[in-house]
Amino acid sequence: MPYDRPKLIHDRCTQSAGPRRTMPRIRESTLQEHRAKTLDQIIAAAETILRTGGRGRLTMAEVARRTNLARNSLYRYARDADQLCDMVMERHLPDWGHALEQALDQADGPHRTIEVWTRTNLEQAGMHGHGWLMNLYAEQHDEQLRQALIYGSPSNAHNPALQSDQSTDRHIQTLLNFHRQVNQPLIQAWTALRPADPAMGVEVTRGIVQSGMRLIDALEQELATEQRQTRLTIIIGKVTACAKAVTATLTEGPACA
Repeated sequence: MPYDRPKLIHDRCTQSAGPRRTMPRIRESTLQEHRAKTLDQIIAAAETILRTGGRGRLTMAEVARRTNLARNSLYRYARDADQLCDMVMERHLPDWGHALEQALDQADGPHRTIEVWTRTNLEQAGMHGHGWLMNLYAEQHDEQLRQALIYGSPSNAHNPALQSDQSTDRHIQTLLNFHRQVNQPLIQAWTALRPADPAMGVEVTRGIVQSGMRLIDALEQELATEQRQTRLTIIIGKVTACAKAVTATLTEGPACA
C-alpha cells in the first residue's frame, strides 16, 4: 500500500486535537432573558434622562450611549424617543391606578374614601414621582391641556373632564384617561356628601393633594433613603390630615352655594 503522507498528517492532527468542538447552542429562554434584561436597561436609562432633564433631553443617541448599545441595536427595541416615553409611562401609570383601586376597595363610606384617595395618591407620587411623569408630553401643548395632563382637568359630576382635541395622540389620551380614572372616586364621594354642589369639595381636595405632590416633587433626591422616607411620611400624614379636616368642614351645615 503506498505511503499516504497527507492522510497520516490529518490523522495525527485529529488525534492530538481530540474530539471536534461545536459552538454551544443558545437556548430560546436565554435569548428572551437577555432581551428582557436589555429592554429593562434601556427603559431605566430613558427614565433617568426624563427625570433629570425632561423630554427635550431624551434622544436615541443618549440612551445608546448610556446603555453601551449600538444605535442600530437600540432601534430593535424602540423606533424612536417617543416610544421610549410611552414605555416609561407604561411602567408607572398602570401600577398607580391599580394601587388606588385596591386601596379604595377597603374604604367604607365617602369620608373614608376621600381620606384613602388622598393618602394613596400621595404615596404613589412619592413612589413614582409626579411632575416629571405627567410632564412627559405636556410641554408640547397649550396651557389648558398642559394643566390637564399634569394635574387632571377640573372635574365634577356636572363638568366632564377635558377631552384632547388631538384624538390621534394616543399617549395624551392615555394620560387624560388616567386622570379621569383617578378623579372619578373622588367625584363620587363628594357627590354623595354634597349632592347639590360636589364641585367645591372635589376642587378643594384636589388642590390640597396637588400641593402635597409639589412638596413631594421638591424633596431633594440627594437625601439618604431613610431621611427622604421620613420627610415623605411627614408630608403624606400632614396633607392627609388637612384633607380630612376640610372634608369635615365642608360637610358641616348647609351646602355652600
